Amino acid sequence: MAPSKVFLAIPAVDILDEGNNVALLMTMRSYKFILLWAISVFLLFAVGCQRQARVRDWEEIRASGVIRWGSDEAGGAPFEFRNPQNTEERIGFEVEIADELARRLGVKLEFVQVDWAMLLSALERGDCDFVMSGIEITEDRKQVVDFCNPYYVYSQQLVVRADDTQTSSLQDLVGKRVGTLNNTAAERILKATPGIEVVSYDDNVRPYDDLAIGRLDGVLLDYPIALYYAKPNPKLRFAGEPFGDGFYGIAVSKSSPKLRDELDRVLAEMRRDGTLERILKKWGLWNDKQRTLFGEVEKK
Repeated sequence: MAPSKVFLAIPAVDILDEGNNVALLMTMRSYKFILLWAISVFLLFAVGCQRQARVRDWEEIRASGVIRWGSDEAGGAPFEFRNPQNTEERIGFEVEIADELARRLGVKLEFVQVDWAMLLSALERGDCDFVMSGIEITEDRKQVVDFCNPYYVYSQQLVVRADDTQTSSLQDLVGKRVGTLNNTAAERILKATPGIEVVSYDDNVRPYDDLAIGRLDGVLLDYPIALYYAKPNPKLRFAGEPFGDGFYGIAVSKSSPKLRDELDRVLAEMRRDGTLERILKKWGLWNDKQRTLFGEVEKK
């Protein structure tokens, strides 16, 4: 980067008497202070630009004593969100999983806020050490990053307005508008369903808001999201049973194989001693699918 140039225009001052001389001296001192401040800011900026984040594996993370968790707070409940009673506190089932992972690894957890669409890019840049934010394990993502063994089985849940008594499946919404979150399994399902107008959003809340006021005819999102944002709303209802199972997994860089192995080791401990089950039950997310998943993972 070429160095920036700082220009300060100093106005002309008529020196008529001693008072003006004093004023001139004060003015020059002020400009000198501003100039030094501007130079300091520039140098800090230049140094910051030269510090490029890089991917770390487990040895470096352990030596630093800090592991950086990348996630998007906008993902909301029940993943990670601000406690309504104490906005300084971050809560959610993934918050509890991340806290326990860090505790068992013997390092401090540092939260790194990243927009949902940029999570994997941030991981590859080295802005964070692992990503956990309801990331669905898919074949295309596995080409870019590595995943730990899954920690949750998700399903898709269709939601419609409460006064819509006819809709029970996606096929009933052909020719209509259905909202979802961008870059998700739900979005891919909708785009693969002929005749549905897909409306994608950057957050989990607005689709249900728009559905309630009639801007959409349905919303398809992961069951945990529907459970927390649609189920309590008397204007909305679940349409049909959950379908389209998949897995949430912790993503790490392909350059961090030892970190992946350490996270898998701790996740296995949490499954065996009941910690992961306890967390999922606390947030109303434990079911037979999770029990089956835990058994299958342990057989590997």
